[in-house]
Amino acid sequence: MKIRDRTLAAWRGRIFLAAWMLYAGYYICRKDAGTAADGGVSHLALVLACFGATYALGQLIGGTLADRFGARRTALTGAVISIGCTALLAWCSHPVLGLALQLGNGFGQGFGWPSLLKLIGSWFRRSERDRVLGWWSTSYILGGLLATSLTAWLLVHTGFTAHSGIHLVYLVSSCALLGATLFFAHETVESPHPVYESTPSAEFATQAEGSPWIRVLKNRHIRVISGMYFFLKMTRYTLLFWLPLYLTSGLGYATYRADHTASCFELCGFLGPVAVGYASERWFGNRRFTLATGMLFLLAFVCLLHPVLADSGWFGLIVSISLMGILIHGADMLMSGMAVLDAVPGELHGRAVGFVNAIGSIGQILSPLLVTLFVSRLGWTRLFDLFVFFALVSGAICASAIRPQTYDKQQSNRSVLETSNLPL
Repeated sequence: MKIRDRTLAAWRGRIFLAAWMLYAGYYICRKDAGTAADGGVSHLALVLACFGATYALGQLIGGTLADRFGARRTALTGAVISIGCTALLAWCSHPVLGLALQLGNGFGQGFGWPSLLKLIGSWFRRSERDRVLGWWSTSYILGGLLATSLTAWLLVHTGFTAHSGIHLVYLVSSCALLGATLFFAHETVESPHPVYESTPSAEFATQAEGSPWIRVLKNRHIRVISGMYFFLKMTRYTLLFWLPLYLTSGLGYATYRADHTASCFELCGFLGPVAVGYASERWFGNRRFTLATGMLFLLAFVCLLHPVLADSGWFGLIVSISLMGILIHGADMLMSGMAVLDAVPGELHGRAVGFVNAIGSIGQILSPLLVTLFVSRLGWTRLFDLFVFFALVSGAICASAIRPQTYDKQQSNRSVLETSNLPL
C-alpha cells in the first residue's frame, strides 16, 4: 500500500498503541483463569496447568502463522478464539466443559505474544527496539494488574450472579478483549507492509539453508534463552498466581490485605522492562546476556533474603516483593523479547518468540505443582529457597553465552515504510 499523508512517526504511534491495547486485553482474559476459578487449590492448579499446556501449543502454532500469514491476522485470530471461549465460560457450570473452554482460551492466548512481538519488531529499528519494547511490556503487566483488581471487585460486589448461573467476571473480561480487538483491527486495517531488518548475527550466515524451524533450533542464542526462560517463567508464574495464597496461609494476612500486598509484584514490576530497555540501549548495547546474568544473580540474592525481609514486617515484605517483580519482569522482557528478536532475522521472529515462550510455558505448567506438592510438604519458606536455585541456574545459563556473543553492530537505516513482500 502506498502511503500518502501519514508519516512514519504517526504509523509507529498507531501500531504501538494498538498492539499495547490488544495485549492488555489478552491478559485480562488470561489472568481471570486463575483469579476466578472455583473449587479450591487443587482445582485451580489443574486449570492453570491445562491452560499452560494449550498456551504452549498456541505459541508454536501462532508463531508459525505469524511468519507465514502475517502478525496482524494471527493476533486477531487468537483474540477471537479467546473472546469466544471466555464469553462461553460466563454461562458454563459444568466442570469438564469449563476445563475444555479454558483449554481453548489458552490456545488462543498463545497466538498473542509471538504475533505482536513480531509486529513491534518489524516497525521499529533495532537501535530503538529495546526502549520501545520496555514501554510496550507495560501492557501485560498493568493489564494483569487490572484483571486482578477487576475480578476481585466483581466477585465481591456481584455475588448475586453466582445464584443466577452467570459468571460476570468472564463476561466482562471477554468484552474488554473484544473492545481492544476492535480497536486494534481499526487502527491497523490500512497499515503498510514494514521492512524487516537484515540478519542480526554472524552466526546466522551459516544457517541460511534448511526449513525455518530447523534454522531456529540451530541458533545457539535461542537455545540458551529457552533454557534460562524455563526456570524464569516457572518462578514468575508461581509468584503471579500464588502470592495471595502465600500471604494468607503462610504469613496469616487477611484476604483483602494479601491481594493488595501481592499487587506490588506487578505494580512495581513494570519498572523492570522500562529500565532494562534504557539500560540496554545506553550502557549495555548488545550485551544482553551480561545484563540478564547480573539481574538473575541479584534475583537469587533477593529471594535468599526474602524470609528475613518478610519477618521484619510489612514494609520489608513490600520491598522484597517489589524487587522480585522488577527483576523478574525486567529479565523476562530482556531475554524473551529483546534478545530473541535480535537473534534471528525478521522472517523468523514469530517462530523464535513462540519457541522460547513455549519452552518457558512448560515451566509455567509445572508451577502449580510447586504449590500443591512442594509447599504442602516443605512449606512456603523452602519455596523461596527453590527460587534461589532457579535464579542461579538461569543466571549460569545466560553467563554461558556471554563470551561467544557477537552481534553485528551495524544498524539498518532503511525506512519501515518501504514496500515488502512479507505479510503484516
